[in-house]
Amino acid sequence: MVNHNLLDIPSELKEFTKNDTYSLLVKGPSGSGKTTFSLTILNSLKAKNNFFYISTRASPKQIFEHYPWLRKFVKAPSRDIDSPEVGQNLSAFEDARLDEPESLFERVTNQLMDVKNPVIIIDSWDSVASLMDREARLNNERVLQTWRERAKAKLIFTTEESVESSLENIVDGVVELNYELKDGLRTRSLFLKKLRGIPIKRSLYLFTLKDRIIRCFHGYDARDFKIINKDNISKEKESHTQILKSGYYDLDNYVGSTLPQNGLITIEKDDAVSHDTIVLFLNDLLQNFSKMNYSLLLDSTLSAIVTDANKSKSKNQQKLYLIAEPELQEKFSKNDLSGINTFYKYVDKAISGRENREKIVAMMESGSMASFISTTSDIVNFCRYMKRKFELSFLILNSNNTPEKYYSLSDIHLKFILICGTLFLKCSTPASSLFGIKVVNSVPQIQLDHVL
Repeated sequence: MVNHNLLDIPSELKEFTKNDTYSLLVKGPSGSGKTTFSLTILNSLKAKNNFFYISTRASPKQIFEHYPWLRKFVKAPSRDIDSPEVGQNLSAFEDARLDEPESLFERVTNQLMDVKNPVIIIDSWDSVASLMDREARLNNERVLQTWRERAKAKLIFTTEESVESSLENIVDGVVELNYELKDGLRTRSLFLKKLRGIPIKRSLYLFTLKDRIIRCFHGYDARDFKIINKDNISKEKESHTQILKSGYYDLDNYVGSTLPQNGLITIEKDDAVSHDTIVLFLNDLLQNFSKMNYSLLLDSTLSAIVTDANKSKSKNQQKLYLIAEPELQEKFSKNDLSGINTFYKYVDKAISGRENREKIVAMMESGSMASFISTTSDIVNFCRYMKRKFELSFLILNSNNTPEKYYSLSDIHLKFILICGTLFLKCSTPASSLFGIKVVNSVPQIQLDHVL
């Protein structure tokens, strides 16, 4: 079920659509999301009636099949736009695939003349205008603007024209949608080219078409990820089922509903991403596994990220194990153990009190193991050891500790990256995918949205 509270169009565009009347041109190549964008605007306007949606590409039946969430706020079309029953309460999806441009244009102008404050969407204007000569097109575009102002209407056009057109010069707002394929990942962008009367503080937004609704991602601000009060972290309903899930629905769904048992997940961050961001993400993971009754093993570097919520003593709270400080290394060295074996000794000592059926999720940071793991052979042996020893293992990679050596050994590889100033979580293994990151609540908490 789609949560319409998550609809997220740019704040500048929200302000623009509050105007009593305006004309908006939505540009973009085929598949960029123009129809989805138009319907999202229609929904954001709460236009349950008094709208006229003209489609030159799909029938109303197809639209409702492709966008089932439409039925939540408007009924499927069941009568003709010319029916006298419609009167002043216009509400229709019009199939205009076979209409002549002149007759369709006349019907639009008639609605502008007869109905007050309608929302009219022409998807797309290319099909309406392509059969007109230049002079007729210019004249009709001016007429539409004049009648739109008189009727205090909201008029939205979509077009695939890449060059600047005559319509672009006379409308109040222009939004350009696009997509780009890079390194096997598709990113979608929304460019606010013109919004008359509205200051554009940020011109470019990246977005997803998940759930067939436009959802934009806001720019990355490290301050949003600062944990101010750990005591206020929300406590979700406790679960007694031991299922390997990250707690992030979109991520879990992408990797196959459950995380790999006895698997290794590597997490890397871009140097430009703040430490607090990765701490918040890890803390959410730790809380999730703790609520599912998995015991936790952390190295000394990561132990500091455990919040009071993790340390709280409740009847369902599982054990927390911490690996001994590296000061014990000298003692182990007297036994002529290799560095990697010394590290295994630390781990065994840390979990020496575990119960027979106790399941442990381990989380370690590569930098804290630099003195133990130096060769490629050490890395291979370490990864195999972790997979064999624990139900699930997380390894936090630092960019200056040659993280690429771990890529082929991990079952899932994640990396925090910035694209055009927006924070994303990139999944490279098992296949390339991108997740937008949104901060919710004042705690804060992270939400992931699959970029589709």
